[in-house]
Amino acid sequence: MTARLSARLALGAAILAAGVAALPAPALAAPDPAKLAAVTEQDPATGRNIKYPVKRGEVVPASLGVTNLGETPVKGLVVQVRAVDDLDLLPKYDNCWYGKDSNVDIAWCEFDDELAVGATLATTGDLIVTSTDAQADKVVVVIFRWASKEWADGLGGVQKLAENEQGTDPVRGTGSTLTLAPRELPLPAKPNPINFVYASLVTPPTASPTASPSSSASPSASASPSASASPSASASPTGPLPSASPAAPGAGGGDGGLPVTGSNTAAVAGVGAVLLLLGGVGYLVARRRRTRFVA
Repeated sequence: MTARLSARLALGAAILAAGVAALPAPALAAPDPAKLAAVTEQDPATGRNIKYPVKRGEVVPASLGVTNLGETPVKGLVVQVRAVDDLDLLPKYDNCWYGKDSNVDIAWCEFDDELAVGATLATTGDLIVTSTDAQADKVVVVIFRWASKEWADGLGGVQKLAENEQGTDPVRGTGSTLTLAPRELPLPAKPNPINFVYASLVTPPTASPTASPSSSASPSASASPSASASPSASASPTGPLPSASPAAPGAGGGDGGLPVTGSNTAAVAGVGAVLLLLGGVGYLVARRRRTRFVA
């Protein structure tokens, strides 16, 4: 089993666990009389839910939709939204109750809209945002679940459902009202009241390293008079290699690094050979001296 496959299986297990955890204990025992399907945007090429690329602090432009698959209209709707890790919920709508459980932001929102048979409604406001210090491996999924208001009222209402969640005490939003609007969204292969929104973090590209000015070839660095061929300066093996003087014909001027050509080529090559020989002899003498001293 490859590491990538293991990671996908782990992610799938985490998402499944999050979906099950999306329901408070009383909700698991109470069936919803409405037959609803949670829907969102899909990639036409793959039939899978779209993964939204977002930057840090940016809103995820996802629509959380619901389709009525039943035989009668549904009067009033409720949605529960759970944003995991570095995906956060914007706690600003007055028809929503917000709480937090460890690494999960939770919201319960209610709507008075009537959903006709076969019709689809979706949220119209900004709901999900990435945290300003988000990490790529923690920007993954949001789980949402739809239910009828009749079902929620039978369990004490949306505020009670929010209070039944583990974590912090829920707080009602103080801003505008989150609304629904008709929207055409595809049904998943297996319609279910629970669905997922995916996101991926877009990180700025890493700047590519540039050559240091001190290491670039320039006439002043490669053809300096101080680095010119001189037996007294280069008798040691560690001395600089001989180079052409700026005044030498064919040194290249501003182009730097051009080969030396012309009548001085043989002279420069001869000086280089002499220096190399002197350096080798000096190295052998020094080595023999050190050997005798140790002995």
